[in-house]
Amino acid sequence: MSTARPLTLALALAALAAAGCGESSFGATSKPLGIVAQSASIQGRDGGQSGLVFGHSVWTFGDTILNNPDAEGVNWHQNSWSFTDDLDARDGIHGLTEPTDSVGAPTYFIAPTADEATYNTAHYGNPCAEAPCGARWAAWPGAPLWDAPRNRALIFYGLVHAAPGDFNFYGVGQSIAVWNDFDGAPERPIVSPGAAHPTLLFGPDDPSWGTGSILDDDLLYAFACDTDTGGFSPPCSLARVPAEQALDRQAWRFYDGSAWSASMVDRATIFSGAPTLTVEKNAYLGLYTVVYAETMSNNVVIRTAPALTGPWSDPQALFTADKPGGGAYDAVSHAEYEEQDGKVLYFTFTRSDGVGWFGSELALVRVTLP
Repeated sequence: MSTARPLTLALALAALAAAGCGESSFGATSKPLGIVAQSASIQGRDGGQSGLVFGHSVWTFGDTILNNPDAEGVNWHQNSWSFTDDLDARDGIHGLTEPTDSVGAPTYFIAPTADEATYNTAHYGNPCAEAPCGARWAAWPGAPLWDAPRNRALIFYGLVHAAPGDFNFYGVGQSIAVWNDFDGAPERPIVSPGAAHPTLLFGPDDPSWGTGSILDDDLLYAFACDTDTGGFSPPCSLARVPAEQALDRQAWRFYDGSAWSASMVDRATIFSGAPTLTVEKNAYLGLYTVVYAETMSNNVVIRTAPALTGPWSDPQALFTADKPGGGAYDAVSHAEYEEQDGKVLYFTFTRSDGVGWFGSELALVRVTLP
């Protein structure tokens, strides 16, 4: 990795053309490439982070609405996933498919525990067996990370309780699912025996570790951006753990601004970010990067640093997502599709397709760095 200082860049943000190529304050150019097609059985979903694991590009999504019920009569899944072997995005990304159940409905990526499934079943439908109808537990996954020495994938997820009503949900903690076999399902190991949610590494009063994550030199790094205290500019902190001890809460360490501490309260704010980050080591720039959509905005920005601990540059505009109404919160980059060592990047974000109350499509954008 280069030890060059973070790039010194212009501070102004530039608006980019939504229907053609545009140039950003970072000096990048962008070009919309259309839509990433999804299964006809899916009405809409959000998320769309991805990673190259088990030799496939695997995409993860949050809440997923099906056009037809699954084998259990449910058409609202808390998460879903797709995979493809098309790793050339120059003509778009094709072939996203997913495992299906006995009636052809997509399956969960991270399944609910037995207790969560019982709760969700009791509250499903209207009328339902137990009020309030529509209440549920949901596990919302992040990007899969390939842990090569152990031939497995690690997936951060947040456990959320949701109830009817706009934005009527709250997180109860974060953890890591372990995926050992592509033909099997990711597992949620018990890491806190006796706790209310025994699969969780971090609880409701902890930061949302896994906002962005990366495996680097056999260490697992996780960012957390605290939206509860930061509003539109949530402060982001950094934690790490040896990859082989990822599920051992006592092995985690937290960056205090100069060293790694065993105490989470010592964590330092190293930049302000957003609830979803994509983190990588960009070989073309010779720097680490985080990219994200600014909160409640369509402006997708980049920060750079010589190390994950910083110092991080100011955010600079890459492109403006073409999302009517604003709020491209799930704009993410896809490292497995990069060209020229990371000079050419590919991004997706979801937006309404105008079909149904939750219909969505996954827009694809090609970004070329200066």
